[in-house]
Amino acid sequence: MGQPAGQPSAQEVTVITSAVADEGKKWHELSDQVEPIKQAANELTLGVEAFFVIGDVSFGFHSIAYNDFHTFMVTALTGAVTEFDQLGGALEKMAKTYDETDTIASLNLDEIYKAS
Repeated sequence: MGQPAGQPSAQEVTVITSAVADEGKKWHELSDQVEPIKQAANELTLGVEAFFVIGDVSFGFHSIAYNDFHTFMVTALTGAVTEFDQLGGALEKMAKTYDETDTIASLNLDEIYKAS
C-alpha cells in the first residue's frame, strides 16, 4: 500500500529536516562572520575636528550626522550578530523537533498496529 496523495514519506521528512538543520548552521556561520565587522565598525570613531574645513561652519552638523549614522550601523550589525545566531538556533531546534515528532508518530503507529 503506497502513501496517500500529498503525504510526505518518512524519507522525505528526513531529507527536509537535514536541510533545515544545515540552513541553521549557515545562519550561525553568518553570525560569526558579522561579529568582526561589528567590532571593527564599533571602533571607527571620528571626532568633530575630522569634519573641520576652513570657512565651513557646518562641520559640527557633519560630525553629528556621522555619529548618528555610525550608531545606526553598529546597532544594525549588533542586531545581525544576535538575530542570525537566534535564527540558526531556531532552525536547528525546528529540525530536531520534526525528527522527534516523526519518531513519536512512528512509535504510536507501531503500538496501534500491534493492538489489532
